[in-house]
Amino acid sequence: MQALTFPASVSKRKQACKRCRQRKKRCDGEKPSCSLCCKWGTKCEYNVPAASTLDAYIPLLQNPGAIQPMQASFPPDFEQHGALDFMQYPGMNFDFSGASLDPTSSEQPGYPTPLSGSCSLPNDSLFEFTPDITAPAGLPPHTILLELVDLFFERFYHNFPCFHKATFLEQVRNKQIQTQAPLVLYAICTISARHHHDPIVRGQQDSWYEQAKSIYERTKRDPEPALRAIQAVLCLVFYAWTVGDFSAGWLYLGKAWRQAVALGFNRMDGNRETFYIRVPQWPKTAVEKEEYRRTLWVLFIMDRAYSWPTGWPTAIEERQFKIDIPIEETLFQDMNSETASSAVENTPFTRSIDTLVSCSSSASHPVNLFHYLAVAHVILGRLAEHIHSLHDSPGSPEYARDAKELDADLVKFRLSLPRSATSIIEASDGNRGLIIWLNITLNMMAILLHHRCDDEKETQEQFARAVIAAKNTLQIVKDASRISPDLLLSAHVGASIYIAACILVIQWRTSGDESLKADIDLFGFVFDRFNEVYFFLGLKLKLALEYNLKNSSEEHIRILRETGFRGLLGDCSKWNFIKAEMDKVGVGHKLT
Repeated sequence: MQALTFPASVSKRKQACKRCRQRKKRCDGEKPSCSLCCKWGTKCEYNVPAASTLDAYIPLLQNPGAIQPMQASFPPDFEQHGALDFMQYPGMNFDFSGASLDPTSSEQPGYPTPLSGSCSLPNDSLFEFTPDITAPAGLPPHTILLELVDLFFERFYHNFPCFHKATFLEQVRNKQIQTQAPLVLYAICTISARHHHDPIVRGQQDSWYEQAKSIYERTKRDPEPALRAIQAVLCLVFYAWTVGDFSAGWLYLGKAWRQAVALGFNRMDGNRETFYIRVPQWPKTAVEKEEYRRTLWVLFIMDRAYSWPTGWPTAIEERQFKIDIPIEETLFQDMNSETASSAVENTPFTRSIDTLVSCSSSASHPVNLFHYLAVAHVILGRLAEHIHSLHDSPGSPEYARDAKELDADLVKFRLSLPRSATSIIEASDGNRGLIIWLNITLNMMAILLHHRCDDEKETQEQFARAVIAAKNTLQIVKDASRISPDLLLSAHVGASIYIAACILVIQWRTSGDESLKADIDLFGFVFDRFNEVYFFLGLKLKLALEYNLKNSSEEHIRILRETGFRGLLGDCSKWNFIKAEMDKVGVGHKLT
């Protein structure tokens, strides 16, 4: 059994206590109580990791130039006007302080770089492994890395439908990605670790997340390889949402988009004669180009998904996005390096919704769910811009005119969808996750669109439409649960499901229909399952729903009804309740 030897700078560093890590303070590591805990008068506790045996992790290499991970957050006085309150704490940022495991010493090992050549242990050797929770983890050994990549494609691919599986798996097997793009592997390990059978591997999840963040924050304008860097960002943004590191994800979206623009990828299917920059990383084969298209479209989709709950502006400007809509999934996965460009027929992206909708029929044989998801998020981006506009108030004629146009676009688009894009029961296993994502998003848009109106008679009609949309989401929840509740557990749809639950709470109290209470309870069970997989996201949504149920008096609901469903979400008093409940399970400090 070969012993793992850490660099001297690591082995001599003292462990930080729990309280200092929570508060992100430099700990002197003194025992039985550090100096800061003595000063604060708090109990000083240290984690004592148990030694375990695991296939060798790639040892961390000493890199004197390694910099501390940047803490992505906004100033404490940053006000999030227009943000839905289940995403924020009044007057504060979206981040939970515990979302990052910030190293407590300026002296830390660098991330493993394949070019350093200083790795002394073979990847498949065995040694006694004692995790150091204050140091970032290296990549797992080859066999475990393959397991995590397989888990990613098995359980999470429908959330990131932009990887060419055969190419990616081959590059992992021959260790090309480990050499050229370890960032994307750290990000994938972060996503997949929660489902690994080994608790030691699961315990490395946050360390891999911090390592991936640290590597990405050091990238410059032209990351190389750019494709893998942007794919890594998609994984980091998804994970950031689930652990409360919301603003870090939002900032990464903006950085990744600007990197793509700097490399010219935003005009991939535009007029090449208009290029005024060189594109050294331009894809060379048809399959590479299609993988870039899908990656940039997922970036576009996630940019819109981050904007609507908060009112924060999107990073990607439609007018600067000229990338054709990707082809159907099976056709994409069947491509290889020999596939000719002439064999790929994409739908050109245009800013005309009518044109995009008219092209939807061509996406039905076979059904191209990516096409429908892309068009839905084009509409969502415009809808979010409309409801969060700083210029047109909800009572203005301009606001009413734009709302009618968006409603017409949404109606036309929904009518253009074939049944194979709306039925979960009849869908193939590979398509169900995308169908749920698409249709819950469409229902959420209908709720947003009909959230308020100044005319009292019209308000009742508008709210009735919002109730219908909420019940449609409830039906999706029921259908998915008959197959597997795991289909619902995606960060892409958690907020949208919560919005539907809020609408039914209002309708339950105003109509007196007791059958709705049972439906609301189903949403509560969904958030319980979220809580098992995505602790902070699930707990936050569960507690917010509980507060709404406990404080839904007739007078309170009447006011909320008059102000629209966002009145319910704008009740910041619920956060005292949520913080108190989180304190009971020891995570109240994360709501800072």
